Amino acid sequence: AQPPYVPSRRSSPGPRILQSSQVYTGGREKEPAILGTMSVVGVDFGAKHSVIAAAGRGGVDVILNGNSQRLNPNMVGFDQSRSMGEAASSTALSNYKNTITNIKRLVGLSYDDPRAQAEMKRCPFKCVPYAHPSGPAGIAVSVRLQDDQRTIPIECVAGMMVKHMGQVAALKAAADSPGATTAECFPRDWVVAIPGYYTDA
Repeated sequence: AQPPYVPSRRSSPGPRILQSSQVYTGGREKEPAILGTMSVVGVDFGAKHSVIAAAGRGGVDVILNGNSQRLNPNMVGFDQSRSMGEAASSTALSNYKNTITNIKRLVGLSYDDPRAQAEMKRCPFKCVPYAHPSGPAGIAVSVRLQDDQRTIPIECVAGMMVKHMGQVAALKAAADSPGATTAECFPRDWVVAIPGYYTDA
């Protein structure tokens, strides 16, 4: 058995947190943070929240969302329409059976996996098996969207969450870059931090 991971005790300065999501280029004047000019956008994909950061010539900056928060809820809500992030969080109590969150430990597991079975018992939403094209049955969520019952694989829900993080970054960059559209600012290069126990899913 491998020894448990022990994080380093060395201190590091960490990323800057900027309200304006602008990149600083050394001692020169600041430039608009159009994501197309940045080298990469990183997402720390957590169980309940994600943090977005952008790497540019001036370093790494944490991107704040529209409510000036660095933590973005990993939530997808289904009702008459689909809501994401903080919008889904605001209706989670009244729509808890159709609000999907805390799925990090289910991604990549088969439905019959004992770890998945233990985790699904704690989920307020309904989990069902679905036929995986290249292996054992995967995990899907059963939700109600526009008065129809839908079955969505858990990996697709995780993809929705990650895409939403890109939209948060693009909206912030477009707001700080006059003349730029959200589509132009949407990140093209990503680094997504995930747990080491993820499978090839």
